Amino acid sequence: MKRALIVDDNEANRYLLRALLQGSGYSVVEAENGNEALAKARDRPPDLVISDLLMPELDGYSLLRHWKEDDRLRRAPFIVYTATYTDPRDERLALALGADAYIVKPAEPELLLQRIVEVLSRGDPRLPGKPKLEEAVLLKEYNEVLVRKLEKKALELERTNRELSAEISERNHAEEQLRESEERFRATFEQAAVGIAHVGVDRRFLRVNDKLCEITGFSRDELLGMTFVDLTLAEDGTGDDGAREAMLAGSRQLYAAEKRYRRKGGGVVWVNIVTTLARSHGDRSRYFITVVVDITERKTLEEQFRQAQKMEAIGRLAGGVAHDFNNLLTVIFGCTDRLLLESDLDPRTRDSAETINEAGERAAALTAKLLGFSRQAVLQPKVIDLNEAINATAMLLRRLIREDITLVTSLAADLSPVRIDPVQLDQVLMNLAVNARDAMPRGGQLNITTTNVNIDPAEAALHADCEPGPHVLVRVSDTGCGMSAETLSHIFEPFFTTKEAGKGTGLGLAMVFGIVRQSGGCVHVTSQPDRGSRFEIYLPVAAPEATAPPPEPASQTVRGTETVLLVEDEDGVRELALRALQAHGYRVLAAANGEEALVVARGHGEPISLVLTDVVMPKVSGPEMMAHLRARFPAIKVLYMSGYADDAVLRHTSLEASHIQKPFTPLGLVRKAREVLDGDD
Repeated sequence: MKRALIVDDNEANRYLLRALLQGSGYSVVEAENGNEALAKARDRPPDLVISDLLMPELDGYSLLRHWKEDDRLRRAPFIVYTATYTDPRDERLALALGADAYIVKPAEPELLLQRIVEVLSRGDPRLPGKPKLEEAVLLKEYNEVLVRKLEKKALELERTNRELSAEISERNHAEEQLRESEERFRATFEQAAVGIAHVGVDRRFLRVNDKLCEITGFSRDELLGMTFVDLTLAEDGTGDDGAREAMLAGSRQLYAAEKRYRRKGGGVVWVNIVTTLARSHGDRSRYFITVVVDITERKTLEEQFRQAQKMEAIGRLAGGVAHDFNNLLTVIFGCTDRLLLESDLDPRTRDSAETINEAGERAAALTAKLLGFSRQAVLQPKVIDLNEAINATAMLLRRLIREDITLVTSLAADLSPVRIDPVQLDQVLMNLAVNARDAMPRGGQLNITTTNVNIDPAEAALHADCEPGPHVLVRVSDTGCGMSAETLSHIFEPFFTTKEAGKGTGLGLAMVFGIVRQSGGCVHVTSQPDRGSRFEIYLPVAAPEATAPPPEPASQTVRGTETVLLVEDEDGVRELALRALQAHGYRVLAAANGEEALVVARGHGEPISLVLTDVVMPKVSGPEMMAHLRARFPAIKVLYMSGYADDAVLRHTSLEASHIQKPFTPLGLVRKAREVLDGDD
């Protein structure tokens, strides 16, 4: 195979010639200047040489002279391939020095190949014969060409220097911009309000900012020696590896998750993470970028909201059960009262009736606790001084707890008044004292303190059940066995207890929760195993209440002749009330619901003095029915009866004058009816 030598300092030109010659069956040797070309040619002479003119170290003219002076080399055709100049003397000088052809760049590949073939076949029509020049003329023209080429080269170098200077200036500007960009990135990274970390593909932290250190409690050096696996709770990291592999494989662009990080020194912090993969050139993975936001506060509020929803649902269920049970107890009390009024009742039957009555009273107390929890009990709130109430109850509490438990009270001297049912307050304090006593089987200390506090909006936002504003804080704490987090999440649920079977109903703390919430306050609990428990009750401050005049003495008679419209959807209660009213002289119109009552009232030609009605009934409620009746009978009076009081009408009426709580006795019912009929409008 023939060999061709290509001499050119431009890679693109060498590439073109190499492709043409290799396609024509030549093996190609390349050189970037004349000296390199001579060395390679003398080592192994080529069959063809194609050379540029203007090159570093040894130009094309000088190479041509050396070539033609060497007996081993001069036999190989020498083709000049240049594009720098168009002066005819360039071509004449090259041919005079012995060039076999002179080809001007750029030439079409086909034309260039054709010229090479013509030279090799010695059939170049442009070269009928090489011009012969005198040595002096040849030297003169050679020098002139060299001077001209050097001048041209100097101009090119000057232009190159200007371009290089501009490029250096531009590069310096770019480097300055890069430094500024790096400084901005560093400031953004370090001063961001969220945690930021660069994590290697081996899961190790490569770089962390100050905020991430603040979130986790670890120093920068400590985090850089850890992996994100070390930081993440095991049960929260189940999806991390799958997401990591998917991002490395390119099938996933982003990974977002909520998880818990361990904090230095114990405890956890909830975080929201968003992770992306940073890639270098060639799509090679470099590291993961993770943004970390502390969402502990949000998670706490969500948990409080879920707990509040759960307690609300349980409360509604408890209230509904208590309401239905109170209807049954009303019938039971009515029947036992009627039996006990019989003068000729045999002793065994009387004992049984009294036993049933006592059991009913205990059941009524149980339903009262359920209503207390569900915030549906009928309270009789008053504006009171909590310190006085606590001091009055303290003597009872000391008898309630054991002698090995010390009761300590610390009451603020300037305590603001609150509005609460005093009886229910006693129940709250006694239930908390009993729980504290049971939590201290080997003795301890029970503390009750009071103080004025103001809940600002920011603090209220941390507790979904608290309203901002001035409050009185009652803190009840003990030095007992404490509670686990799992127990804390259930303590206010009805019938939840950690005591042995038969040693508690599980309604004590449920009732505390219900009474406090119904009184407009909130209750918070903190506890840890073996470190005691602390209950904090916040009650809103109340305005001083005007002293009411003493009530008029009630009429002693319970009989009457008025017409009473009785509306009750529970058959047993309706039948009991009907018999009780009729037995005391009243005329009774009975209806099973509000719609039926309206029909009965319209069809009755005489005035109706009193409506005795349940509050919650299907289709038309008691208050809705009364609105229709008062449109026709403005002077008509009403006595509401209900197993619970979670109704808007009862919140806006005088409960003492117009409501009777189930369960009631027949005599209690007719007395309340007489009281309403005799009362002022």
